[in-house]
Amino acid sequence: MRSLAADIEVEVRTVTTRGDKDRRAFAAIGGKGLFVAEVEREVAEGRADVAVHSAKDLTADLGPGCAIICIPARATVHDVVVGGSGESGEERLGRLPAGAIVGTSSMRRRALLSEARPELKAVEFRGNLDTRLRKVDAGEVDVAVLAAAGIERLGAEVSSAPLDPAWWVPPPGQGALAIEGRADRADLIELFAPLVDPAAAAEVACERAFSARLEGGCSIPLGCLARATGAELVVTGFLGHPDGAESIRDRISGGHSEAGDLGRELAEAILAGGGDELLAEVREMSSPDPSPP
Repeated sequence: MRSLAADIEVEVRTVTTRGDKDRRAFAAIGGKGLFVAEVEREVAEGRADVAVHSAKDLTADLGPGCAIICIPARATVHDVVVGGSGESGEERLGRLPAGAIVGTSSMRRRALLSEARPELKAVEFRGNLDTRLRKVDAGEVDVAVLAAAGIERLGAEVSSAPLDPAWWVPPPGQGALAIEGRADRADLIELFAPLVDPAAAAEVACERAFSARLEGGCSIPLGCLARATGAELVVTGFLGHPDGAESIRDRISGGHSEAGDLGRELAEAILAGGGDELLAEVREMSSPDPSPP
């Protein structure tokens, strides 16, 4: 990533979010923006100039008066299996005995795992990366399914194997950072312009449009991956059932300039292919527990 002007002083504000404080499973908490709402408020109310998010955490509706002003070059998009043995994630999962425990806090990963290996047991897996890696090392779970980008960004030395994103479709925005600022701050938009990666920006715009149409959140098992190949975007979408009983996948392609339209069109195709009924069932199953921990 290219750097900004060397003479800029940066103050980092630490913000605790609802997702940090509430230790229940994400599906039980319900709602959206578990890790971004409080951070966005700092920007919207002028206490911070920008917020740097993992793009996959952002909701369709940003903070009041805010916009994504920069998507830099994207990191690795796929999931990985940590623990076990084998060259690929599929091989590591395939070698696990029935009843083996897999750590993940993602409804999407649970749905995909249930579809691939229904005899394995997925358990809630919260905490920062170091905490989750320690749980694998301590044998609290046999393996964990995590995002490759988080491991790479923190430089963690860990044995991991990739899962094929064509089938294990990542969540919208995985591997991408999103810099959010007030839409009226032309000075910040100009400042961050050199860091914008047009291909990554088109990919994320497409994936976010897909998620917005399906009203995706922590309790909806969905994935979307747009890949820029020259002037074209190739987009894969996934909607699943938490117990792996049913899933819908589809694919679409088109130009970068129609990124948002492509994402919405793909979502419509999935809805028309049975996604409406599947989504209604998932939402009924995942009605959140209103009680705090």
